Amino acid sequence: MKQIIKIGQWLCLLLPLVMLSCSDSDDKDSPSPSQQTIASGNDARPDWQAPQYTFEQTMSVSLLMQRELEPYVTSQDLLCATIGDEVRGLTSPTVEGDLIFFPLTVAANGKGESIKLSYYCDQLHRIFTIPWTTFDASLDPMGEGDIYRPQFVTIN
Repeated sequence: MKQIIKIGQWLCLLLPLVMLSCSDSDDKDSPSPSQQTIASGNDARPDWQAPQYTFEQTMSVSLLMQRELEPYVTSQDLLCATIGDEVRGLTSPTVEGDLIFFPLTVAANGKGESIKLSYYCDQLHRIFTIPWTTFDASLDPMGEGDIYRPQFVTIN
């Protein structure tokens, strides 16, 4: 009977150690999406200038920064809307509470113009560019009025 009690005591002491050593180490080795880093680049700060002339139509929208890029945002960042090589809107980040957004007014000649949104991240020294369309209902995928969150990078 004493041997059974001693075996039980040893099992009670060893069981936590066995459980610790058997924990899934893959979880510790792979970073969560919020811990993943985005590679730096060597893009020079662009010399984008806001348009100084009038257009038939303008569109104002608040663009929320993509969550994966939020840790890299600084006041030196820029968001630019272009049609071809022509700048049609330019803004810098605004922080309000936990939100980082870019209030952008885009000048256009009409509905459905193809635009490129380019985001310059000063901390990463990178320009991220995505296609976009002016005055398009799809610019509101979040269903929150005039707020849009573009996806500049894809995190696997």
